[in-house]
Amino acid sequence: MVLFLTTLLLLTIGALSLFIFPILPLNRGHGKDKRAKLIYICFVFFLFAVLVPVLYGWRGKALMPDYPLAFRDTLQAEEKTHLMAKVRRMEKYLEAYSDDEIVWRHLAQAYRSAGYYDKAATAYRNAIEWGIPEDISGWHSLAETLIQANNGRITGEAQKALENVLRYRPDDPKAIYFLGLARLQNKEPQKALALWRHLEQTLSGEDPWLTVIHERIAFLQKTLRTDARAIKPQAPLPVIK
Repeated sequence: MVLFLTTLLLLTIGALSLFIFPILPLNRGHGKDKRAKLIYICFVFFLFAVLVPVLYGWRGKALMPDYPLAFRDTLQAEEKTHLMAKVRRMEKYLEAYSDDEIVWRHLAQAYRSAGYYDKAATAYRNAIEWGIPEDISGWHSLAETLIQANNGRITGEAQKALENVLRYRPDDPKAIYFLGLARLQNKEPQKALALWRHLEQTLSGEDPWLTVIHERIAFLQKTLRTDARAIKPQAPLPVIK
């Protein structure tokens, strides 16, 4: 906090020195020149004395104490130690109550945050087993964890998890998008384009996924040197319940 306030003071002084002092005094010039100078001074004052503190208060941590660079690794180590202690408590709890779906989810999230993707995937599988299959959030989390574990590669199990999302919500845009990406990774760009063309037609104009789909279609259209409109939209194959 002290460091932030000191930096803000120096920035304000620097702004005054660089931008305002050179155009003073205000009594030089006529009408429009004086008004322009005054507007400029107000703008610089607002920028450094109002906007910067407001943005910092919104996005920063004004009450967080200063941490020299030498101690930041120590802080991160302490946070990781706290996280792993929490993990150990959940693991011990699940040894006695292995059917607690909520704790399995929390454990999976903790593993994933720590970068233990294989363990996180196992925990998500258990959460799905003891939870409600129709809850697609578990299938999504499992698929995303498996994708992270394989450095962005959408493996067979990840595809199966995405297909299970569509089993319960056939129009889920996230699942359809990643299944299209899986086709692209498998060197089947035409199938990927057909899936994304289907998704493009089903999304509303306000859906944020539409921008992503448009970018992907444009990229494939340029890469394949073909008109995307010539590719017939193809809905994902239905999964038998």
